[in-house]
This record gives sequence, C-alpha cells and structure tokens, in this order.
Amino acid sequence: MAARTWTELKMPKLDPKTMQKRRQNILDAAIRQFEKTGFGAASVDDICAEARISKGALYTHFESKEAIMLEIIRQRGLVYEAIRAGSLEELEELIFDLFLRGLSYADSRLEMEAVTIGASNELIRAALIANSRRCEDRIRILLEELSAAGKVAFQGDTDAAETSVLIHTYVLGRLSRQIYETANLDAEARRGLRMTVHGLVRAAT
Repeated sequence: MAARTWTELKMPKLDPKTMQKRRQNILDAAIRQFEKTGFGAASVDDICAEARISKGALYTHFESKEAIMLEIIRQRGLVYEAIRAGSLEELEELIFDLFLRGLSYADSRLEMEAVTIGASNELIRAALIANSRRCEDRIRILLEELSAAGKVAFQGDTDAAETSVLIHTYVLGRLSRQIYETANLDAEARRGLRMTVHGLVRAAT
C-alpha cells in the first residue's frame, strides 16, 4: 500500500454533496463580488474573502477566475432547458421574467464582460455560443409545439427558428443597453418585448 502524502493526511476527503455545496458557495460569492466590482477588477483574493475561504480551498474547485466564469455560464444555460410554456402569453411572460425583469447595471455588466472576455478566450466564447444556441433552440421548440397545437400563427414568412433568434437578439440588446441606465426600465423592456414578439408571431384565435 502506497504511503499517503502530507496533503492527503492534512485534507480529509469530503463527500460529494459537501463538495458540491462548497463549490456552489464559491460561485455565489464570485457572483456577488462581480456585481460589486465587475469581473475584471475582482481578484481571486476578493472572491476568497467574499466566500470566507482560503485560496487553497478555492483552487480545489476552480483553477482560475475564468473557470468560475465558465461554470456560471454553464449553470445559466441549464436554466434555458427548463423553459416551459403552454401559450404565447406564458412564453412572453417567462422570457420577461427570466431575462428582463428587474434588470440591473450589475446584471448587464457581467453579461457584457463575459462577451468581451469571449473575444479572446476560446473556452468562454464557446460556452457563450452554446448558451445562445441552447436558449434559441428552446424557444424555437416551444414555438413549434404551440404552432403544431394550433395556438400560434407566424406573421408573414417568418418561422419558429427565425422568431427565436430575433426574440433572443432583442433580449441581448436590452442587456447591453442597461449598462448605460440606472433606472428600472421594466415597463419599457416589457413593451419592447411585446412589440418584438407580436411582430413575429400571434396567438391563434
């Protein structure tokens, strides 16, 4: 039997549930820190202080600040797959709640920083592209299901695929605009979403 290393003797193994809880604690702390200072200005030391852990504990779960960003992006992508809607009205409301309601400067900054980092970081770029496709695919599938059930009709020569891309494009536009705004613009965002959606698809009568 091989001798155990000093690190193994000092660091008892934790069960997977505890490891996952600690990993999520780091992610939550990182998001709070990014909201305070932005991704670029936040250091690993800042994240550790926010999470009340040592650097060694952080590096047990994430090898870098960029790895934390990747996991945040991945988790956000999982939310898209849970989208469900039985009508166009439900879908519109869900999109508003998920992406636009209470949108803040901090929310927008984190999203836009991820895009900026993705311009030079291939892993983050790939994760962002995957999330965009996941979001658009889910909206497309729901629109196709509503269309097949006779609950919606597309305007002109648009279809579910084009409609999903344009709806997501509107959402991304609102995200980028909020960087320059400090006021709550829920009413404006909702009206813009409604105009976008109803310009592309309508509830069947």
